[in-house]
Amino acid sequence: MQFKKRLGLYISALLVVLLVGIVFKNVFIKEATVNPIVENEDGTKQLVFDAKLTRLDESSTTFKEYNGKVLIVNFWASWCGPCQEEAPELKDFYNNKSENVELLAINATSKDSSENAMKFQESYNLNFPIFLDLDGTLQKSFEILAYPTTFIFDSKGILKYTIKGSINQKELNKYIEKLY
Repeated sequence: MQFKKRLGLYISALLVVLLVGIVFKNVFIKEATVNPIVENEDGTKQLVFDAKLTRLDESSTTFKEYNGKVLIVNFWASWCGPCQEEAPELKDFYNNKSENVELLAINATSKDSSENAMKFQESYNLNFPIFLDLDGTLQKSFEILAYPTTFIFDSKGILKYTIKGSINQKELNKYIEKLY
């Protein structure tokens, strides 16, 4: 009986230490996160190139890797019907785009899963960069309300177009042409 009490006490103490450690980490050791979109004085929205992106393999990069290009940022989820319809169109667009244009797909991982994102990529044989939004930070910053939602930034990172709902290759090309 004495052994069970001690064991229970040790387990309780261990849990308390663990919880205190988690609270300490969350309060005092916050990872610096950069909001990926800021509003300029003239009211335009600007992409912050230092904002972190997490690849499918969970390695990280930033938008800086794509600085100087027209940037198409597409938010999607594997369970989203319109996203499934849009995937072949995005693949065709990516395969035919010019070098000064980049397409980035960001999975709504906080409402989906990285496993489903990988399966989606494989099933549609997608070859453009796909990123994970593990904690929903990017979705909040971009104010995503529905999937898919696509943002088109000029080569300086100024937001030019927001498209809510699916888009096809022809429409994307029309938006890109307007930037030149």
